[in-house]
Amino acid sequence: MSNEPHSYMTGHTNGAVPAGNPAAIEALEQQPQQIELGLLRLVPMAVAVELGRVLMPLGEILDGLRVGSTIRLDRHAGEPAEVYVNGALFARAEVVVMNDRIGAKIVEMIEPVGAARPAGLR
Repeated sequence: MSNEPHSYMTGHTNGAVPAGNPAAIEALEQQPQQIELGLLRLVPMAVAVELGRVLMPLGEILDGLRVGSTIRLDRHAGEPAEVYVNGALFARAEVVVMNDRIGAKIVEMIEPVGAARPAGLR
């Protein structure tokens, strides 16, 4: 960590590392660092909760699906649904009902492959 102030970090007055205090340096490194995203926080993102998938032949779809038909998905009852943000897997959730509405309660965050997700996006 450099001694230069970091305007993108919050929670620290100037981002400077306390000189000569290894315990304070270690404490700062252990804290989750929030990134100030400013106007990016207003950008709309597509969030989709997927209960399951199935591959069906076109003939079965055209000839077999009617009002009242049941589509058997690849998940068992009680398994978590997947939460996608702009097409990327973001979390797993359990399906809940709140005031006659279906919702998704996050039960697990998915770490992206190859790079850590900034703490402000957890």
